[in-house]
Amino acid sequence: MPPRLTGARLTAVDARMFWLSRRLASDQFLLFAFDGAVDGPSVVRALLARAETVADLCVRVRETPAALDYPYWVPRSPTPDLVRVDDTPDWQGCLDRVAASTADQVDATVSPWRLHLFPAVTGVPGASGVASVAVLQVAHALADGARASATARALFAVDPPTPAQPPAAPTGAIAAALGVLEFPARVARTARRARDAAAADRDRREATASGRLPAPPVGRTPTVLSRPASGDLALRCLVLPRTALSGGPVAVTVAALTAISVALADHLEAVGAEVPDDLGAEVTISIPPASRTTVARNAFHVAGVDLHPGVEDLSRRAEAIADSLRDRRRRLDHPAFGVGDRATEAVPAAVIRADVARADLEAVPTTVGGHTVVSSVYRGASDLMLGGHPVLMTAGFPALSPTVGLTHGIHGIGDTVTLSVTTSAGVVDPDAYATRLRHAVERVVECLQ
Repeated sequence: MPPRLTGARLTAVDARMFWLSRRLASDQFLLFAFDGAVDGPSVVRALLARAETVADLCVRVRETPAALDYPYWVPRSPTPDLVRVDDTPDWQGCLDRVAASTADQVDATVSPWRLHLFPAVTGVPGASGVASVAVLQVAHALADGARASATARALFAVDPPTPAQPPAAPTGAIAAALGVLEFPARVARTARRARDAAAADRDRREATASGRLPAPPVGRTPTVLSRPASGDLALRCLVLPRTALSGGPVAVTVAALTAISVALADHLEAVGAEVPDDLGAEVTISIPPASRTTVARNAFHVAGVDLHPGVEDLSRRAEAIADSLRDRRRRLDHPAFGVGDRATEAVPAAVIRADVARADLEAVPTTVGGHTVVSSVYRGASDLMLGGHPVLMTAGFPALSPTVGLTHGIHGIGDTVTLSVTTSAGVVDPDAYATRLRHAVERVVECLQ
């Protein structure tokens, strides 16, 4: 079941996502393929009827005048214009259409989601014949990867969820007045929580110095991949049986990261670039529910994970990557991160919006957090249906950024896992890289199993 609406007012974290989306594309695209073609009009009607029962698909953002308070979620009903039917007939053409759709980000003040429906697609991996594909496009302010996946499951599940309860929000004028009245209290709360955060940070630094806590990741050497998209966006998918990556001594995510480390190094060598010793990936790490100190919809951190290209033995490299990922999670478990999140939630809305407005997104950094971004989400059992046809596979496509020209998704459902590639033709040859990734997976699977 998807999470219920926990409040009408956006948290500081989610509002930052909303305001930043106007400057930097960040929509999520959750792809699901089903084993059979569907009748477009009848499926659209069924999907809209189901969306009426899914809480996160029955809202939009309403801004508060002059950012005197944070924006609010307000009710809206799903309407036919939110489902776009596309007659593209083949699998790669479908991926190309999704890639083109990234240029048309949703306006969350109108609707924070839309659905792209491809009723009849040939060449879908694992399909018994002609398949159908549905792609849920979601504003990041609405949900992180885990929450968006839960929402998609509710949309395609056999049994409907409990009907959504609409959020209760004040009018825009009342919200602005509340923001003004709350401003002094917010400033005082921010100061108090900032002191708490400073104390927690001192404890974190002491724990790091004593060796009780892993050290933070350091900046990495930029590569030819550390640049913005150039040319047409390109998506590629490698669909695998889950057992291919799960039968060895490491988890699926680690096995996939090991393959990505091989493919990245092979690509850099192929284009005549140096493979940096500090090759790494920025990996999204979900905050466990018990550790969350806010009700933000986006409950995750991004951590730099070492990919250890210098470790030739792939079994040992996988173990080293697993250790690095474990260290990043251990560090993020320190209470200072949660205390810092609480401090951020106290900051007045106008301060957060001004911070987003003045952020220099064009600056060329001397170091980067990682040479790729990797998002890994397991989307549950393969019990979803569309038009009476069972789900085959799922995929996701982490957004590119000014300093990341190649991203990877690791998305599983049931017994399949899809490794996805998002890049642009001016940064990486997508077909050549997809081939390298496939060969890297074969090497890793052979070594680990």
